[in-house]
Amino acid sequence: MPHPPIDLEAEFKTFRGDVRLFPLPDFVLFPDGLAPLRVFEARYIALVEDALEDDGRIALALLKRTETGEIPTGDQPPIHPVVTVGKIVRHTRTPEGHFEILLYGLFRARILSELPHTPYRKARVAVEIDLADPEQAERIADRMRRALDLVPGKQPLIWEMRRMANSLRGVDAGAGRYADAVANVSDLSALGRYEILAEPDVLVRFERLIQRLEQAAYADQPLPPAHTQPRLN
Repeated sequence: MPHPPIDLEAEFKTFRGDVRLFPLPDFVLFPDGLAPLRVFEARYIALVEDALEDDGRIALALLKRTETGEIPTGDQPPIHPVVTVGKIVRHTRTPEGHFEILLYGLFRARILSELPHTPYRKARVAVEIDLADPEQAERIADRMRRALDLVPGKQPLIWEMRRMANSLRGVDAGAGRYADAVANVSDLSALGRYEILAEPDVLVRFERLIQRLEQAAYADQPLPPAHTQPRLN
């Protein structure tokens, strides 16, 4: 039987805790998700070059918008603390010297501190594993079914994500990845997706996901007909 292309056990064993940071304004990558990225800025071209020469890992981070919703500027704009560490599984270089890469999400991690960097940002992180109380297994299964019910028509995408993850990783990481897969195919905002990414407790992750999906479903419902108040005079 052939081995999967990503040896997840080896990825964890060789992970040193330092990552290259690739901040993005409106995109959240989940573990087992894929991110097609076109890299054209000089410092991020250098980041990809270094990653390809080393372990192939890049951590995608979500930029924190300002209170007015603007994308922050500057050399080191603030980012949300939970990132997804991904691995480059495919890359091509364009005639202009840019990169087109496909990044596969390996695992969650929380930024502990940023490291001296040039020309791109780096951070020291701690891996965050899924937390699932065995006594909550039935409740988690119920919440999984509810989450799937809230994305009608998108279940085939979810099963394809799980099939792809199994072929790439060779293992099933459990119920938490189903919450990730549902969030990945949903129409949640970047901040809504980040809220799911940042939750290590699987049951709480499902609850937050369901709340977001139910809010979105309610918002899409047509308004009921207006009722005219009877005149009192």
